[in-house]
Amino acid sequence: MNSDSTSSTPPFSDSLPTLSGEVFDALPPSVRAYIRYLESTIQQLQARVCNLEARLAKDSSNSSKPPSSDGLRRKTKSQRGKSDKKPGGQQGRVGKGLSQVENPDLIVTHAPASCHGCGSNLGKVNGSCVEKRQVFEIPQPKVEVTEHRVEEKKCPCCGKSTRATFPEGVRGPVQYGERVQALAAYFANQHYIPVDRVCEIFEDVFGVALSPGTCSNVDERLFQKLEAFESDLKAHLLAARVLHFDETGMRCEKKLYWVHVASSQFATLYTIHPKRGQEAMNEADILPRFKGIAVHDHWFPYFSYQHMSHGLCNSHHLRELTFIYEEVKEDWAKSMKDLLLRAKQEVENHFEQGVLPAEVLLQLEQTYGQILAKGLAYHSSLLPLPKSERGRQKQRDGKNLLDRLKEKRSCVLRFIYDFSVPFTNNQAEQDVRMVKLKQKISGCFRKFHGGQIFCRIRSYISTARKQGWNIWDSLADAIKGSPRLLGAS
Repeated sequence: MNSDSTSSTPPFSDSLPTLSGEVFDALPPSVRAYIRYLESTIQQLQARVCNLEARLAKDSSNSSKPPSSDGLRRKTKSQRGKSDKKPGGQQGRVGKGLSQVENPDLIVTHAPASCHGCGSNLGKVNGSCVEKRQVFEIPQPKVEVTEHRVEEKKCPCCGKSTRATFPEGVRGPVQYGERVQALAAYFANQHYIPVDRVCEIFEDVFGVALSPGTCSNVDERLFQKLEAFESDLKAHLLAARVLHFDETGMRCEKKLYWVHVASSQFATLYTIHPKRGQEAMNEADILPRFKGIAVHDHWFPYFSYQHMSHGLCNSHHLRELTFIYEEVKEDWAKSMKDLLLRAKQEVENHFEQGVLPAEVLLQLEQTYGQILAKGLAYHSSLLPLPKSERGRQKQRDGKNLLDRLKEKRSCVLRFIYDFSVPFTNNQAEQDVRMVKLKQKISGCFRKFHGGQIFCRIRSYISTARKQGWNIWDSLADAIKGSPRLLGAS
């Protein structure tokens, strides 16, 4: 620190008196060194306090933290804006309420026994139905046991005995059918019910004494039978024009593993790997071969795949901009947030046309550039932060975001150039969120193979739901060895 730098009030306090350069230079060397040390220490502590305050201020509304981390005392804030729509079901929505059917399974007729006026017997008088009401009920579940018998016949010509064979799949003296196995797999892999409780459900509801080992064997059998489906699923996803990607941590073998998802509106692929980055992505074998548009967050390993186009999730940007405006008080962030929301609205307004008018597109691009220039000019006017322990120049959160918005400008605005690209990466985030639910309900995987089994079965169930297949029937088909396939889109 030279005398010029101490001739004005230090930036860490407005209440300290001014120390002129002559006075500072006249101080003993040890005192000057101590003052420099104190100033450096205070700056470091100020930066640390700011960092800690920023961490405390972050929640699900202004960062990528999940809503479950907000706690019960913190009131959540939604990024959704106000609309003119009234609460409740919207026009054109198809409801799922009960409605009467034309051919009920059972009809019970209630006829009056006597006249309410004179008391005459009406038992032999024909009546007419004036009102009908229907009750939808589930009959008491009953397990149906089918016995397969093999006959042996003796040929009257040569005298040789010939024995029939059992149908394929009937392997032992007793066994559970495909639909029993499919339902057990459905409970465990769709609703994440632990196997002990799955066994309780079968005992309480169906009177069937399943064991945890049986449930594990069913999952292992499904895993093997779904190998062809997984290959077909990858081919289907690779043929898509737009895919969504995300990843989340999962406890496996008492370590942190990562579940990766590649999904579209019609199919979902889950994979698990010890790594989070490119090694895991290569093993999943989607990103290395995909040539469409990959929508994801801004995590840098995704950009290592340069043979495809990229679209960034603007929900992440909106949350970060909210934090920078509300907590750090940088006005450019509010302008950028408003611009992104306005661009989203313009796309919705012109969705049927399939393209934005040239003047609207030009105005959005120019405003985007102006806001970036304003934000960068603001940060260039600030004093630089102290360097890290490794000697790297630290940057503020706002500057980091500005650099990303500038460098990845085409990826941020991909949705205004191509209407097939969504504004957010919600598709992948919603798909991967169910994996976190699995961990919260059933815990971690003891073995890596258990994670692989779950991911493959979950891929099949999620895809079946998106395709509109009956989940129970689809699982039963897979257990029979004939899983439903997609084919390339």
